[in-house]
Amino acid sequence: MKLRLALTLTVFLVLAAPTTASARVRLVSVTSPISAGSYATLRASVSPSRTCSITVYYKSGPSHAAGLYPKRPRNGRVSWTWKVGTRTTPGRWPIVVACGAAGTLRTSFLVR
Repeated sequence: MKLRLALTLTVFLVLAAPTTASARVRLVSVTSPISAGSYATLRASVSPSRTCSITVYYKSGPSHAAGLYPKRPRNGRVSWTWKVGTRTTPGRWPIVVACGAAGTLRTSFLVR
């Protein structure tokens, strides 16, 4: 059973990988550190152009802040701006940007 799960996971990871050597999602910038109640922005470069989604994870779970919706890059760039809640727990929180065949970016930001 463990072997079957490992093989399934391996096949999934291979199929989920970018299809070309030039496919990529790269971090351009992210607002960090930031205070609770402030606006954060993440900017990324994407090649090839694919619709990208963003998920910001806090202690309470994924953020539902306005502005965190799927977007299509313009001129190879995509960005999101959202308000960090006033009661957000201080700490380093993960951010995942998924852009289909272009790949996935995993980063984080620090809330103080």
